[in-house]
Amino acid sequence: MSSIRIISANTNALMQLGLKAVLMRGGGVEKFKEVLTLTDLDELLASDEFGLLIFCPNTEAGFTKEKLAEIRKAKPELSILVISNIRSPQMVLDILQEGTQGYLTNSCDEHEILHAVFALAKGEKFFCNKVLDIVLNKHLYEGEEENCEPTVLTKRETEITALLASGKTNKEVATELCLSPHTVHTHRKNVMKKLNLRSASDITRYAMNTGLLNPVYPQ
Repeated sequence: MSSIRIISANTNALMQLGLKAVLMRGGGVEKFKEVLTLTDLDELLASDEFGLLIFCPNTEAGFTKEKLAEIRKAKPELSILVISNIRSPQMVLDILQEGTQGYLTNSCDEHEILHAVFALAKGEKFFCNKVLDIVLNKHLYEGEEENCEPTVLTKRETEITALLASGKTNKEVATELCLSPHTVHTHRKNVMKKLNLRSASDITRYAMNTGLLNPVYPQ
């Protein structure tokens, strides 16, 4: 992986120090530049030497979703990772609509921060489990029209569904399939979204009805 050059837009100086320590300790980061104001942010963005922006929303400082939209339009090649408290699910959805490639909450741990930054540096996306839950719930409850088109799961989704239905936890499934727990969680959310399932028991019921998990009847 090439060296990562990061701008961190955050009005909390203490959080800036902690974030910088985590990322520099994780390796692969060539430059980490903190900005506290819009003026400083605009100056660094104009330099074209940074590939990743860590953006912590703050309305009073002007770090708003409108500013994100402006940055996305001016610099579509720039990867953007948002880190914030979640005041409401709608706030998360509004920010995601601006085209951010990653979203973490302030409660995410060091491992998730590093995973997110390295994923975005490779052109991938990364959303923590709490954000994925919000996105899933939006699709489950927004009242999409019913249709008769069959829902097709990928091979990996089918494997994970069968293992979860057998009673294994996300961590146990991850170990068995040599995946990260976050990857398993993401697949699980995708399956639940595709099949309009809302609980673990729904997954088990689906697996039994489709033959992925054969029910055992008492003799």
